[in-house]
Amino acid sequence: MRKTKRYIRTIGHGMLAFAWVAMSGCADDWDAHYDGQPRPEQTLWQEISSRPELADFAKLLQSRGYDKYLDSDQRYTVWAPVGHIDTTLVTGEFMTAEEVLTQVVTNHIARGIVPASSVVNDTVLVLNGKPMPFVAVGGVPCFNGSAVSEANIECGNGDLHILKMQAPYNHNVWSYLRQDSEFSAIADYLYSFNHMVFDPDASTPGGVVNGEQVYIDSVFVMGNELWQQIGYLNNESEDYTMLVPVNTEWHRLVDRFKTFYNYADEENLEKAEGYACRNVLDALVFDMGEQAGGTGYWETTSGLLFQNPYGEGGLFSGATPIGCSNGTILKGADIKLDPYGILAREIVIEGEDYDDYLLDGRYNTSDRPTKIAVAGTGVSSNAYMTFTSTSPSRGAEVTFALPDVLSCAYDIGVVFVPTNMTRNGWSSTVVQKKCRVDFELEDGYTRERTSVEDVEIPGTALDTIWVARNHVFEYCDYNPDRESIDDAEISLTITATAKRSESDYTRDLYIDCIVLKPTVNEGSSYEE
Repeated sequence: MRKTKRYIRTIGHGMLAFAWVAMSGCADDWDAHYDGQPRPEQTLWQEISSRPELADFAKLLQSRGYDKYLDSDQRYTVWAPVGHIDTTLVTGEFMTAEEVLTQVVTNHIARGIVPASSVVNDTVLVLNGKPMPFVAVGGVPCFNGSAVSEANIECGNGDLHILKMQAPYNHNVWSYLRQDSEFSAIADYLYSFNHMVFDPDASTPGGVVNGEQVYIDSVFVMGNELWQQIGYLNNESEDYTMLVPVNTEWHRLVDRFKTFYNYADEENLEKAEGYACRNVLDALVFDMGEQAGGTGYWETTSGLLFQNPYGEGGLFSGATPIGCSNGTILKGADIKLDPYGILAREIVIEGEDYDDYLLDGRYNTSDRPTKIAVAGTGVSSNAYMTFTSTSPSRGAEVTFALPDVLSCAYDIGVVFVPTNMTRNGWSSTVVQKKCRVDFELEDGYTRERTSVEDVEIPGTALDTIWVARNHVFEYCDYNPDRESIDDAEISLTITATAKRSESDYTRDLYIDCIVLKPTVNEGSSYEE
């Protein structure tokens, strides 16, 4: 499986680079276009604004400031539609008026010279980044399906083609989310992360003040906090497949995932909603350029794997495909998404990481901890921890915090290492001893204590002792922003209980790790 792409890019950099290549590549076309012919004096803007049939389009250009661009020395090709401009072809009901007008304008302009002919067969990248087909149909040039009524009107800074009607707008995955009212729930969530980002490449630099660059004209562009994590869904050069739940299905999935974030305090209810939304989202976006063929598995941009999603009962089963300019949306009304395969993952606490899980101030140990590094023995992470009793009256005891459990059921186990496991591997000269232990699982939220006593460990191999099966945690302890383990409310105390007189038993603890495995409901597709 290919490594998941990291979605961190400089906003606008790629588009500016493309524009430069496009403009440079048009120089030869420009020279050939005017070979031996006098150059027209009127600019594109002067030509457009002088034509009554283009009055609506001219007014739109002026309202968005593009009259200045088309009246400059920069080279453009414009496909200008006659008559009324229909903004509903772009907007749907969720795009702002400013976004609509800009998209209509930039949907009809490209950099450089793109001549029309009866045999033209081209794909043009217009200013909004969309690839638009410019092909001849029955000898008539058509721009994204809209027929050209008058072609190759030469101007001093480019070419003008007159369209019989407005060119259709090809939504990308990101913009289409606001085009369909049945996607308003997920669109509201995604668009809530929008923010304005300063674009230094598009801004006009001034002088340097106190060692810092200042700008005469600062340009800000729309950004989104999620793009660098799930993928730049507005990038026209990408190819995404996104499974998009309709509103009722989005709410059903989020509500299902929220049951795993049942916090004891009401202050965290908003966090629970956010965590659940993000969990669902992590399973929806696929970068087609990152899929490894032949494996049967598809990987989301968040690193989740799904086997044969188009197969019967698969993740995409029953979804309706919608073509977009940078991929495909799969509209889903019944999405088979299992929370256990997404968020209820196995929690492993390594014994050698003891210091990270000690609850200072509430629990401590005077017993001597020693890390033993081993390799090739089956010990988790190639290391374990021994806790040696320093008291003649009792065996070793240690308490581990169990942070980040969700409000669901777990099987809870402790993996013990035999006494003859040494730094050099298994030793035949070290006597194997049994161990007898007590366990106490404490839930600080419910004040519940679960005790398991006198559990005998044979000590002849790596032994997993199950402290509890299908143990339900009523409250979630998940906290990705936790600064200190001291606020963890779930803990497990392990005590060696053999007496000094029991020479066949060790009074020390040899702990590889603690494992919490989510208890899978019947019919779940989660696999260990």
